[in-house]
Amino acid sequence: MIDVRKKIFDLKRIASKFSLIYVVIGVIGLISLDSLVSAYSINKNLEVQSPFIYGVFFIVFTGIILYLMINHMQNVIKNIDKAYKELKKKEKDRLAPYEFALDHSVDAIHWFTLDGKYIYVNEATCKMDGYSKEEFEELYLEDIDPNFTRETAITCMKDIEKTPNWRLESIHKRKDGSTYPVEVSGHAFTYNGKKYICAFARDMTKRIESRKKITNMNEELQKSVKEKEILLKEIHHRVKNNMEIISSLLNMQANKSDDLKFKEAMKESRSKIHAMALVHEFLYLGENLAYINVNEYIERLIDDITELYEFSNTQIDYDLNIDKLEFSINRCIQVGMLLHELCVNAFKYAFSEEKRNLLCVHMKLVEDEIHMKIRDNGEGLKDLTKLDKADSIGMQLIHSIVDFQLHGTINFKNNNGLECDIIFPQKEVK
Repeated sequence: MIDVRKKIFDLKRIASKFSLIYVVIGVIGLISLDSLVSAYSINKNLEVQSPFIYGVFFIVFTGIILYLMINHMQNVIKNIDKAYKELKKKEKDRLAPYEFALDHSVDAIHWFTLDGKYIYVNEATCKMDGYSKEEFEELYLEDIDPNFTRETAITCMKDIEKTPNWRLESIHKRKDGSTYPVEVSGHAFTYNGKKYICAFARDMTKRIESRKKITNMNEELQKSVKEKEILLKEIHHRVKNNMEIISSLLNMQANKSDDLKFKEAMKESRSKIHAMALVHEFLYLGENLAYINVNEYIERLIDDITELYEFSNTQIDYDLNIDKLEFSINRCIQVGMLLHELCVNAFKYAFSEEKRNLLCVHMKLVEDEIHMKIRDNGEGLKDLTKLDKADSIGMQLIHSIVDFQLHGTINFKNNNGLECDIIFPQKEVK
């Protein structure tokens, strides 16, 4: 191309030479023609005017015209070539970022014909597979990916053509025979009226190694968590057993005494201990080591209190209305101790064998607060202020839990018996 263009740009020299040769040949031709005319006129005794002078003028004039025409053509060609160079430079500048991006891409980029033949690869492909770009021009998909044959490679190209965002995990074989895992995505496109396939391949060796490491770590973590869960369950089981041992010791101590007040005090202490031990029993038997189902816990707690305090002929009806809630260990113990004290008070002071007794326990979630109500159908209290001034351990425990642990409020009122309303935030204050 450069040699041809060089010859084209020698037209200025050619114009001078061609014009000069044209004039010289024209003059020689005129001289020859003039000699023939002169010889003919002498032979025929004719008087013929010589055309030499006019011919010279004509040849020189046409030579000048020819020179100017060829010179003008050379200028036109120069302008065309200049425009071509500028256009080529602009196109090169426009394509430079794309060429740079393609050759410096981390992913391997392949262009295929619809029969699976390579027609273009970037530098990353050559580095990953060990072939040169010229060698790739002689290769097909099945030469690099051993999972394909000639027939399946063509089928794959057709699948990519029909499937948007086509993806596949496979393996590629290097020139040295080694293989590595790849993730391939493919898209069809049209160029100069022909359809091609563009595929992007990413080496998954590091990703698979990381995936294996993460899987192994997860397995180790799950194993560790399982071991800790078993250990925690065992701890809760032992705490519960130790509390039961303490309860048994208190019972043995009570049995040795004839003091009824002491026996009653031991009985209440045992009941409190059992309310706390019940939390650890639920944690030991349950699947969740962080939270306890409040409904099941309260039902079990009331059953145990009833078994401990119920008189032989006492008839008790229960009205339990509790939302589906889950409490942490600390909160469950706090609520359990509250319920224990209030329910025991109902058994001791409100219930009797002569009537049908009623114990209501309601717990509702209202917006972001827990509303708890415990009511009996006893006679109630004429002076409710006595409850605030009471110096019993039970009442002190109730106010301490509500005020300083649950950060809530407590209110007593008469409502066909004594009713206690407690409100505390759902979110635990730490």
